Amino acid sequence: MRRAHAVRSGAAVLAAVSLLASCKGGIPAGSPAPEPVATVETATIATGQIEETLETLGRVEFDPKQTRTVAFVTSGRVHQVLVSPGQAVAAGTELLTLGPMPADSLEVQQTNIELAYARSELERLMRMRDRRLATNEQVQQAEKAVATAKAVLAGMGANHPEERDRGTRAQLAGVVREVLVTEGALVHAGEPAILLAPAGGVVIRAGFEIEDLGRLNVGLPATVEPVLDSGGRGAVDADVAELHRVVDPDTQLVEAVLHTASAPDWLLPGTMVRVLVVVHSGSDAVLVPRVALLSRDGVNGVFVIDGGHARWTPIEQGIDGGEAVEAHSGIAAGARVATTGRSVLSDGIAVTETGSGPSS
Repeated sequence: MRRAHAVRSGAAVLAAVSLLASCKGGIPAGSPAPEPVATVETATIATGQIEETLETLGRVEFDPKQTRTVAFVTSGRVHQVLVSPGQAVAAGTELLTLGPMPADSLEVQQTNIELAYARSELERLMRMRDRRLATNEQVQQAEKAVATAKAVLAGMGANHPEERDRGTRAQLAGVVREVLVTEGALVHAGEPAILLAPAGGVVIRAGFEIEDLGRLNVGLPATVEPVLDSGGRGAVDADVAELHRVVDPDTQLVEAVLHTASAPDWLLPGTMVRVLVVVHSGSDAVLVPRVALLSRDGVNGVFVIDGGHARWTPIEQGIDGGEAVEAHSGIAAGARVATTGRSVLSDGIAVTETGSGPSS
């Protein structure tokens, strides 16, 4: 009887220990498992302006449509070139000097022959007119031929070799784009000498991928930024002025020309720039942070946090603004969506928010 009592007493002790353990945090047998809880950061959906841009590199160039040609007024030999490409000049600045055409040059010899013939013809016609065998009109035409030959010789400076250094001057203030002659060259009146461009007369030439051609149009707004630090002088607004629908064989890119309303000091010809063209834009758009987006079975969506649980919500995506995308439907402003930690969520899972990331 004493042995049986001892066994019963041991069983009672074990039961008491088990009960005590359960009272200290253990899970009673048969109780359901606790609901899993995920930890996430969230962002609040807002509305605002959104832009979708294409980004590429471009180069600043002189605007060929604003370039002006300085031509020689007279013929002669280039004595001295006084400017070089890239040099800024004021209106009236002497660009080069022109000396007389050499007397033994073919041009001078030919003009002297023409002058001698014109004089001989004039004398012949005057004698014939005295005998009433030629008209006054014929004599006048011969006099005109003599005057023309004399003017050509005078323009060459051949009859006045002491007249040197006839200057050719800039008609406008600008930058020397190109010098078309060299010292010692024989030139004629009307031939181009210098190409001048207005100081602010520049364009930006940029190349885009072929697949982006359908998204580009003349007139689209753009921003031009320096590739290197511009000393904090910032970007400049521009627009697509020309779109060439021909692929450059060297770069395999489609070329566009952008214009700016005004060119800042740093926008110099030859400068490499970053070009961002706005292909789509919207206002009062529902903005979803990109860090909240997920793709499930090919459908884009977000996890909306509501009542302590995550709810999978597909969205219809609109404009892609880079850090944020436009939602045409599926979500409204004010909703909280999971950002950090979203990839481990499932529909309906309980969540704990540790904080909010930046809203869109």
